[in-house]
Amino acid sequence: MYVVYLLKCDNLSYVGMTNNIFKRIRQHNGEIKGGARYTSKREHWYPVLIIDGFQDMKSAMQCEWRLKRGKKGVRGRIKYLNDFLKNNNRWTSKSDIIKQQNLTYYLDTDYIDNFSYPTKELYMKGE
Repeated sequence: MYVVYLLKCDNLSYVGMTNNIFKRIRQHNGEIKGGARYTSKREHWYPVLIIDGFQDMKSAMQCEWRLKRGKKGVRGRIKYLNDFLKNNNRWTSKSDIIKQQNLTYYLDTDYIDNFSYPTKELYMKGE
């Protein structure tokens, strides 16, 4: 299974995908090697959104691509995702129908008012 995630640090945001979210966050925070260059200059990146349940890397990459095309910033990206899900049924023209992917959306409670889809609370708060 793969996940797509939205990380926050100060006023910055980062979108990525992985099959091991805990390891990937440690990489972004410089605890272990392998983080993205964009996140390497700062510490304390934490997830505000995790979309879980992608069956393969291709599907997760299609969602990641879509989220990177929207508005910037955490609130902007969450609002963009919410609006996108209301008006579209595929991440890309070649992807599977979103509702058939059985995805779960985990969202930080600070941003729940910007999202109208069923979510589960995200318990990975930054310090």
